[in-house]
Amino acid sequence: MKALLTTLIISCGGLFAVEGKITYLSGSAEIRSGGKAAAAKLGTNLKEGDTISTGNGAKVGIQMSDGASFFVSQRSTLEIKPGSNYYQGDGTISMIFRKEGKHNNGKWAIKTPVVTAGVRGTAFSVEAAKSSARIVLFTGKVIMTDFVRESGLQSDPNLMMQDFLNDIELNSGTALKYNGSDIKKEQVDLGKEPTKKLYDEHQQLEKSDAWKKATQELK
Repeated sequence: MKALLTTLIISCGGLFAVEGKITYLSGSAEIRSGGKAAAAKLGTNLKEGDTISTGNGAKVGIQMSDGASFFVSQRSTLEIKPGSNYYQGDGTISMIFRKEGKHNNGKWAIKTPVVTAGVRGTAFSVEAAKSSARIVLFTGKVIMTDFVRESGLQSDPNLMMQDFLNDIELNSGTALKYNGSDIKKEQVDLGKEPTKKLYDEHQQLEKSDAWKKATQELK
């Protein structure tokens, strides 16, 4: 079967200028904006078009005005695109999407190089690379969208795996792994899930004064 180059997508709504703020910083991280790079700092404002990259051992917390919350692990990149869209090029990121937020319409988009999913108001982690992705759902529901439609290929069941012709639903405690040609869905023990540590830290940091203050400023 031919490898599919698709994207991880959470449905996007109307266009508006989302904004954000760095709410936690440990280690070295960089913000690329308008072709220029600068060191990330706690409290730095973020806007559409900015890309955040973390170095070895670094972690960055980000709160957005559309209700999206990110905790970016080391050696990861996250780009803020127009219209409440985000792109994760590589690395591991914990994500939480809530209804609160002045630019929130309950819909977001998060893309990686190789897989497509639809999500609303939920929390999950994504491990992304150039030719693979792994999604672990902690709360809520994820709908994997039609791979054939997203890739623009013809819906010919004689050429494609049937899984790629239908939506795939993920519930809490489910992981999905895609390597560009094969897809695997499995139940996971969240207590033993490696990315749960990042997710738990994300949840705890959202309760900090710095994060709460940033959330209020973005409302």
